[in-house]
Amino acid sequence: MATKKLILLFHKFTLFTHWLLPQNCFLCGDISRQSICLACLNDLPYQGPACIRCAKVLKETGICQQCRKESPLYHHTQAAFDYVYPIDKMILSAKFHHNLAILNLLGHLMAEYLVIEQYPDVLIPVPLHIKRLRHRGYNQSLELAKCIAKQTGILLDSKACKRIKHTRPQTTLSKPQRQTNVEAAFKVEQIQPHWQHIVLIDDVMTTGATVRELALAFKKAGVSRVDVWCCARRQR
Repeated sequence: MATKKLILLFHKFTLFTHWLLPQNCFLCGDISRQSICLACLNDLPYQGPACIRCAKVLKETGICQQCRKESPLYHHTQAAFDYVYPIDKMILSAKFHHNLAILNLLGHLMAEYLVIEQYPDVLIPVPLHIKRLRHRGYNQSLELAKCIAKQTGILLDSKACKRIKHTRPQTTLSKPQRQTNVEAAFKVEQIQPHWQHIVLIDDVMTTGATVRELALAFKKAGVSRVDVWCCARRQR
């Protein structure tokens, strides 16, 4: 446990110094004063026109055929990026290799990209099961949410719900398996009476199974509107 704390302290120090001292760009290797150089930042695959319900890429912004046929439990979804290179590389590094500098950068880029027409009552990061949290050392969705909360002033609550089912990684499963995998995986612990509009924060959205199950739990708890803000949308 002490070793893990030292590792996290080291990464926090690295995150701070990376913004002050010259370093190599994570993507191209050029000298940069931040994790990603300006040229690479300008080339990131920000998402274009998409479905306002599920963030599936469309030729024009609107509602996709699938969402017209069966409207999801979440009302509005925004994705900052398409899940293609180099965003996939950045997220994997942030998620599995303790690259908190990249994770922090992605959170700030999300906050700058989001179009907030109606401010929600609270931000809810998708929770990790305690076993996975202990193994990884941090929740990437929570770290993204912290950046968004700081830049927007929106309330953040990471204790409103918890993951009570230790599920298999969604990336290894088919679409039907993903939905079964997360069924009854979440439990709402506490919500405030005035929370009628919440936003779920996630790193990558693919089929929407995870946020659907989490939205269902909050709807059952009395929340009337659930939106989703994710860092990247993987097109299935």
